[in-house]
Amino acid sequence: MAFLNKTALTPLLLTYDNVSMYLHIDHQECALFGVESSEPFYRIHEPLLLAHGIMTDAKTVHLVVLKTSGELCYTLISGSSTPQTTLIAQLDVRTTKYRRLFLFPQGKIIHIFYASTHQAIPDVWHIEHRLWNGNSWLSTRMGEVVHPREPLYHVNLDSQGNLHFLTVTFQGRHSLLFTNRFNGTFNIWGSPAETLKIPGEIVDIAALMTSDNIHHLYWIVKTPNGQFELRSAQQSDAHELSSTWHPAPAPIKTFNTPCKNIGALELNGVLWLLARTVEEVLMINNGNGWRLISSKPVLHQPLLWVHKARRNFHQTYWLEDQAERRAPAFYRELGFTLKDKVTPVPTPVQTTQPILAQDIPPVPAFYPGQIPSDLPSLASVTLNEVESSTPSPIEVNVIPEVIEAPATTNIPDNSSEDVLPSLPMKENAELERLITTVAQLEQENTKLSDVLQSMLSKFDQILGAISDNVSQPKQPRKSKQKTSHYEEFEHPQTVFETSFEEPDAVKEAMANLEKETEGLSQVLRVMMAKQEQSDSSLENLGLQISQLQEDKEVKNKGGFWNKWIT
Repeated sequence: MAFLNKTALTPLLLTYDNVSMYLHIDHQECALFGVESSEPFYRIHEPLLLAHGIMTDAKTVHLVVLKTSGELCYTLISGSSTPQTTLIAQLDVRTTKYRRLFLFPQGKIIHIFYASTHQAIPDVWHIEHRLWNGNSWLSTRMGEVVHPREPLYHVNLDSQGNLHFLTVTFQGRHSLLFTNRFNGTFNIWGSPAETLKIPGEIVDIAALMTSDNIHHLYWIVKTPNGQFELRSAQQSDAHELSSTWHPAPAPIKTFNTPCKNIGALELNGVLWLLARTVEEVLMINNGNGWRLISSKPVLHQPLLWVHKARRNFHQTYWLEDQAERRAPAFYRELGFTLKDKVTPVPTPVQTTQPILAQDIPPVPAFYPGQIPSDLPSLASVTLNEVESSTPSPIEVNVIPEVIEAPATTNIPDNSSEDVLPSLPMKENAELERLITTVAQLEQENTKLSDVLQSMLSKFDQILGAISDNVSQPKQPRKSKQKTSHYEEFEHPQTVFETSFEEPDAVKEAMANLEKETEGLSQVLRVMMAKQEQSDSSLENLGLQISQLQEDKEVKNKGGFWNKWIT
């Protein structure tokens, strides 16, 4: 465990639209604050190795922590209600090091990612995906990343709820970018694909998905002459599986000193890049290329900024402002400003209790949009983003509020942000598509049967013609025998020639008919094989339709909250 505790823990700034919170982390505890509150409203009094969080609305925070005991725990904090915690897994923390957590609550689904490396092979990082599917926690090994210092991987979220997984691994003289996508509708991963081959060793990466689903990747690469280049690539449409990545031909900026960390943000359609070398370098791109905004000596401390909006998500390295604590560095340049501070009323502190392992976690998920509207908001600083494409100062109001527990908690009937109704709609569309396909195949099967019947009737006609041709040469010989003896003596040569020519004609006709019969038999065999394939396809589609209908019935039997709420 001493091997793990050497790493400094970075505090988190959690923002949702215009509301923000601050998660303080050290090796003895973590505490969640409203940005301007002097006392935390949630605290864990246990030694920690890692902690991470995200806001899904103005009143709801999700946390995941890894304790020195090896317990990986998930906690849901919703308004003034009692926080609810569940144990996910018991991890080996004595010989394994853990880094870089990601957390994505999506309706009844929860995604957690982290990287781990064994102390015997410290350069190989294994990426793990923990998934709560509504009933149990599942684990998937996403692959390995080779890097001597940090696991270079990132996870982004597009507007359709699909997760985009990127890894950069070092192989000899090149770094390879691998990408994969998690389908949010069917909850399945695709196949990892090698996307880019980048010369040199990549030091750090930053990735973001814009609100219009353009996927950006930025990296710092060490050149052979000892310089460090900040480069980029983008995927024009992340929804398209065939969409390719296009690396920029020239670097954004070149540094003569080592660059250890970079961060990337999108605010109101404007891209921001932060690079930390011996200076703190801030750059902006509003559609006309990158330009320098600020370059100052290093004064600020690292900060992890997790931003969740209605249309996009960012998790990026940033810096904490030293004058205005719990605020991001360069907040004025980004378009934020702070007004007069008012000391808020302290709120009751929530502490954790020892957690007992359970077969099914009691609080596996959260439905955004089903939190009561009458719950009071936590004391926080309201950060309003700039609506124009260029940064300009706007006002930020400090709103002190006293949290009062409501007498009753009513869940609203109509939810503006509930993500679950979209799933049955997509399943209905898939069901309709399968039913249409079955109807088309049944029509084709009917046509195929008609063609087979026609071919069989023709085959019977051919057999009748064969029998006629076999019997026909004998008839003239019988008629010849019935003629008078006078005709036989009158034309003896003619009768003699006919008796020898008729068998040759019959054999030739029989050979031609046999060839035609063989051709028709081959056609019939092909037609029968196609009909069997069509029948098999119809059976498979019928099974798929039955499975979809069963899944739909199961999902319609009571909601998630009817099963888990206490």
